[in-house]
Amino acid sequence: MALVSLVISAAALVGVLISLVYQSRQTRYSREENMRAHHRELLGMVIQDPSLRVCWGGTMDGLPEEKARQITFANMIVSWWQSSYVVKDVTDGQLSLNLESFFRGEIGREYWALSRTGWRDLAEATRSARKKRFVEIVDAKYESAVTPRS
Repeated sequence: MALVSLVISAAALVGVLISLVYQSRQTRYSREENMRAHHRELLGMVIQDPSLRVCWGGTMDGLPEEKARQITFANMIVSWWQSSYVVKDVTDGQLSLNLESFFRGEIGREYWALSRTGWRDLAEATRSARKKRFVEIVDAKYESAVTPRS
């Protein structure tokens, strides 16, 4: 009888542990999405009021207004893809297809040329293997897009 109680208690404990791990993961994903929502909001403000652009730093200094707005919007797209990739809503294959299309356009290539160092630095500073993998995939697709074919 004691053995049965022990097995039932152990199974209940495993169930609680699995639930806690799941809740922790969901909390992390919610926190990440909340941060992305704030990021989108800030970038939207910059698109609406270009005088705020200088607050972000110097990567777009000297760009014509239209180009700077396009680069800002490209940042929003790549950030959205990263969020989707990190929470596993997007696979490597799906991300690759999106990036192939993105890098066929001049703005996509120009955006990554301007911002890739920052993305790499952020990826290196994180513990998230998925975020690091995201930057690796984007970089590989960018290199493929800008390297002349033989």
